[in-house]
Amino acid sequence: MSVDIDLFTDAEYGSLDFVVLEEVLKSTFPYVDTGFGGNVGMGKSYLIGKDKENSVKLDLYYSNDPFIQTATIIDGIRMATVEEIIAMKVDVVLREGRKKDFWHLHELLPEYNISQMLALHRTRSEFTHDETVILQNFRNFESSDDDFDPICLRGKEWEFIKEDMINAVLNL
Repeated sequence: MSVDIDLFTDAEYGSLDFVVLEEVLKSTFPYVDTGFGGNVGMGKSYLIGKDKENSVKLDLYYSNDPFIQTATIIDGIRMATVEEIIAMKVDVVLREGRKKDFWHLHELLPEYNISQMLALHRTRSEFTHDETVILQNFRNFESSDDDFDPICLRGKEWEFIKEDMINAVLNL
């Protein structure tokens, strides 16, 4: 289970008006901490909710690459497709994945094999795609082993997730 909300846009860098976005957040939520995470180059982080104890981290980011698929609209909310999210998660693995990224990709292994995941990343990030490094990182958990374990509502264990990821790569 994710403990934060990540919102991405492929809008032109610098085009988001964070002042207006903060006004919308403040008019929508009783508690908004705008100092959380500071203003970073690729976006900004906030804490939003009923109060400090009942809040969630919200990240608003520019995407490094344009989206490869049209957003899905669910209940009037534009959402990235599963394939788009896979490509983004594989991009994180390219740069040393976090435990939660492996956890998310593992959840999708029954529907998307490693070859399909690589193809999605290649389409989205053609200039930075490095299949050799991605495949190495799909089997290297050294930097992610020390991350906190995500809350898993399916009862999955990290050691089994690693084993399944390694087997998925070996079965290419």
